Amino acid sequence: MSEYLVTVERDSVCMGDDVNAPHRYRFKLRSDADFNEVFAHLANKSYLAEVAGDSHFWEAFVDKTRLAIFLRNNKSPEPSNLLSHNIANYTNDGYLNLTFRYRSEIDCSII
Repeated sequence: MSEYLVTVERDSVCMGDDVNAPHRYRFKLRSDADFNEVFAHLANKSYLAEVAGDSHFWEAFVDKTRLAIFLRNNKSPEPSNLLSHNIANYTNDGYLNLTFRYRSEIDCSII
């Protein structure tokens, strides 16, 4: 069974976090994996930075497609039908590039 190389990069959340930027992480997953598996792996690695307060969230993107939203310091994304999509549909030559954007305030119109 073939594998895909997943590259993840996230925004910094403060100046102290900038010291370790870019926050890039790479790992391999089976070609039949879905985004539930991607996000479970990242949760296991505590990839997303924890931030004080409860008015922030993370958005996960592949290119311009938003795949998931993580409210506050939740390690699991909000429910979405995109989570069960096979990552093969979003890869380019065997690579999946996933980007997390930090939002410091919850805007209910985008959730």
